[in-house]
Amino acid sequence: AVSVLSMTYANIVAIAQTNIKRLLAYSGIAQIGNVLIGMAAGTKMGNDAILFYLLTYLFANIGAFAVVIAMSQAIGSEEINDYSGLNRRSPFLAFSMLLFLLSLAGVPPLAGFIGKIYIFVAAIKEGLYTLITVGLVNIVISMYYYLIVVKKMYIAEPIDPSPIRISGPMKAVVYVGLAGTLLIGIYPQPFIDWVVSATMMFSHLPA
Repeated sequence: AVSVLSMTYANIVAIAQTNIKRLLAYSGIAQIGNVLIGMAAGTKMGNDAILFYLLTYLFANIGAFAVVIAMSQAIGSEEINDYSGLNRRSPFLAFSMLLFLLSLAGVPPLAGFIGKIYIFVAAIKEGLYTLITVGLVNIVISMYYYLIVVKKMYIAEPIDPSPIRISGPMKAVVYVGLAGTLLIGIYPQPFIDWVVSATMMFSHLPA
């Protein structure tokens, strides 16, 4: 019940947001709803899926907030409308945010896709079909508001066409987020092996 409420409420409220930080905050609440699907499974695989999901979310979220901070430092705003035409002002920031948002939505071949699949497989093995259905519906809802941001960045005309400069340290943080998001999505097996080993130390639940 908490999982369903977290996913559905947060995703619906996120649609109405005009501030990118608030949108990402509600997105985070929805992601916790996905984590609770693994908890509801109540198995070793569910625990593995939770840890793996949190790892994928970590890189995407760090990267997305790094872009937000870089934008805030450059233009002094966190409003989604001010991301209009970002691809023309900073192709690097626009492309990075695109990948982070798609990973949060669960689009392949990014890390978030593998994380969601892992969670759903753990739930399927326990017959939690209602939770899976709600989760899939909420993925569609989240895609809607993520694509609103993408549309602003790539289709809308920029309010200010001047280029956006990014500091070296902030660019490094974005690169870390990109590396994790792409590497875990394309080559997830070592990370899956790691989380399986890690949870074995804390759990003796049936697989």
